[in-house]
Amino acid sequence: MRSMLMFTLVFALTGAALMAEKAKTPDDMDKAMKKIGTTQQTVNKQIQSMQFADAKKNVEIMKATLTDAENFWVLHKKTDAQGFSKDVIAKLDALDKLLTDKAPDQAKATAAYREAVTACNSCHKVYRGVDANNQFVIKPGTV
Repeated sequence: MRSMLMFTLVFALTGAALMAEKAKTPDDMDKAMKKIGTTQQTVNKQIQSMQFADAKKNVEIMKATLTDAENFWVLHKKTDAQGFSKDVIAKLDALDKLLTDKAPDQAKATAAYREAVTACNSCHKVYRGVDANNQFVIKPGTV
């Protein structure tokens, strides 16, 4: 009985924590995008220095963050942005797979990384702009 109660409590708390991470507001989305941007730069450096295991961990962070951020587009009924997110996640999955190899090919990993970044830019062209401080923001009037 006690173990069942503990399982239920852990499950409920984990579920609540996961739900809390999903982007709901423009501020949530901005934080997620900034986290992805920083992590993306780290992944590039790690691929270039052949730290593939560390790059893989950061790609997983990017995928999880982007999956949570996609909730923002669902709430705002932006199907094109949801499609952009799914495309980026698919590209990150391909990169993740390359980084899983026993001896990853740096050139292939770099090319896969660039494909993911290009896919990110598809959404940025539509939904991201810069403010007066040259910081990325959601373009006014798009959501």
